[in-house]
Amino acid sequence: MGPIDPERGWSHAALHAAHDIIAAALPLGADAVIAAVAACHRTAERVWAEARSADPASAADAACAPGCGWCCHQPVEASTIEVLAIAAWLRERPDAALLRSRLAAWSGGRICPFLVEGGCAIYSVRPLKCRGLYQPDTRWCMATFAKIDPPEGGPPIRHRALILPRHVFDAVGQGMTRPLYRAGLDCSALVFALALKAVLDRPEAAAAWVRGETPFPDLVRLHGWIEAAD
Repeated sequence: MGPIDPERGWSHAALHAAHDIIAAALPLGADAVIAAVAACHRTAERVWAEARSADPASAADAACAPGCGWCCHQPVEASTIEVLAIAAWLRERPDAALLRSRLAAWSGGRICPFLVEGGCAIYSVRPLKCRGLYQPDTRWCMATFAKIDPPEGGPPIRHRALILPRHVFDAVGQGMTRPLYRAGLDCSALVFALALKAVLDRPEAAAAWVRGETPFPDLVRLHGWIEAAD
C-alpha cells in the first residue's frame, strides 16, 4: 500500500477485487452470480486481515467478540445480491429449518431474527454491513442499539466505531454492486430481514432478478444504489 493514504489503498483493492469477481460471474447467469457473493465476502475478510496485519493498531481497540450481540438490535441494510445469496444458502442447508422458521415467525422489531443466544446464527454468510461494524466500547452499542442503560461507573463511553473496517467492507459492497447496476439490474439497498423474508420461499427470485425483474416489494427498500468514487 502507498505511504500517503494506506486506508484508501485497502479500500481501492477491496473494491476492484470484488468488482472483478462479480463481473466474471455475471455472463454465466444467476447461479454463478449468487455463488460469487461468498467469494466477495472472503475477499473482504482477506483484505481486512491484511490491513490489520499491516497496522495492528487499526483493530486493537475493537471490543467485538463472540457472544456480544448488541449490534444485532437494529435494522440491518443489505444489498439485493446479498439477500438473494443468503436466501439461497438458507434453502440449501438441511439443518437450517429452525432458522427458516425463526424468520417466518419474525414480525419486525429491532432484534435480528438470527440473533441466537447472543450470537449470529448465520455468521458465515452475514451481510457486509454486519461484517464492517467494529466498536471499541460495547456499552455504546448496548445503549444505542438495544436501548438499554449501560452499567454505571467505569471510564467514559467511547462513541466512535472503527473507520477502516467499515470502509473496507463498504468498498467490497460497492465493487460487488457496480457491475450489476451497470448491467441494468435492481440494486436497491434493502432492509435485510424483511427482504429476506420476501424471497426465502421464492427459489426463482434470483433468476428473475438477473432477467431484469424486481423481486422485492417497495416496503423493504431503503434507497437506490449510490455509486461512490474509487
